[in-house]
Amino acid sequence: MAHWQPETDSEKLTRLRAAVEQAKTELIEKEAQLADRLAEVNAFEFQFEARVGYLYDKLEALEAEIERYMERLHLLRQKQHGQDYASVDFQYRRAWQAPPPAAPTPPPQPPPPTDEAEIRRLYRHLARSFHPDLAADELERARRTEQMAAINNAYAARSLPELLALSETLNVQRSTFNVSVEALQAELDRCQRRVREIERELSQLPQRPSVQLSLEVKLARRRGRDLLGELAAETEKKIARKTVERDMLKAQFDQLGPEQGFIPLKR
Repeated sequence: MAHWQPETDSEKLTRLRAAVEQAKTELIEKEAQLADRLAEVNAFEFQFEARVGYLYDKLEALEAEIERYMERLHLLRQKQHGQDYASVDFQYRRAWQAPPPAAPTPPPQPPPPTDEAEIRRLYRHLARSFHPDLAADELERARRTEQMAAINNAYAARSLPELLALSETLNVQRSTFNVSVEALQAELDRCQRRVREIERELSQLPQRPSVQLSLEVKLARRRGRDLLGELAAETEKKIARKTVERDMLKAQFDQLGPEQGFIPLKR
C-alpha cells in the first residue's frame, strides 16, 4: 500500500500552472460571450434611438413646454385677480434664471519646492524598482503594471504621502513576494473571480429594458409586425396632439401676457 506523500513545491507549481491556463481559457470564452451579447444590445439600442428614441425626446420637450406655459398662465391669472401677486422680476427669475453656478473647485496648490524634489526622487526610485519592463515573465509584468499604475497616479497627484506609503508597501511586497505558488494562486483567483463577475453580468442582461424590448421586437417581427414602427407612429400622434395643446396655450399667453407686462415665454 502506497503511503500518502505531501505535495512538493514543484508539484504545486505544475498543478497551479495547469489550473491557471484552464481558468484563462474559460475567462477568454466568457469575455467573448459577453462582448457578443453587449454588441447585440448596443446595435438594438442604436436602432431604437434612430427610429423612436428621438421622438420620445421631442415629446418630452413638448410636455415640459406645456407645463411651463400652464404655470405662467396660472401666475398671470393670479396677478389679474390680486392673488399671491409676484413681481415681474421675481417671476422672471423663478421662471428662467438658472441657479448660480457653483464656485469652481480651486486647482490643487503645487507642493513646496522641498516636497517636489522629494517627490521626483522617490518617483524615479520606485519607477526603477517596479517598472514592467524589468519583469522576468508575464505574470510578474502584470503585477508590476498594476504597481506602476498606482505609482504614476500618486506622482500625477503630487502626493508625497502616497508615494511614501507605496514605497514602504511595495518594498515589503517585493521582499516577501513568492513568484511561484502564491503568485499562481493569486492569478487563478483573479481569473475565477472575473469569470463569476461576467456570469453575473450575463445573467442580469435580460433585465435591461432594452433587452426586453428587443425580444418583443423579434417576436413581433415573426408575426409580421414592425413594433418599432408602431411605437414611432404612436409617438408621432402624441407629438401632434401635444403640439396643438402647446400652440393653444401659447396663443392664450401671447394674448394675456404682454398686456400685463409679463415676460414672454421663450421657446
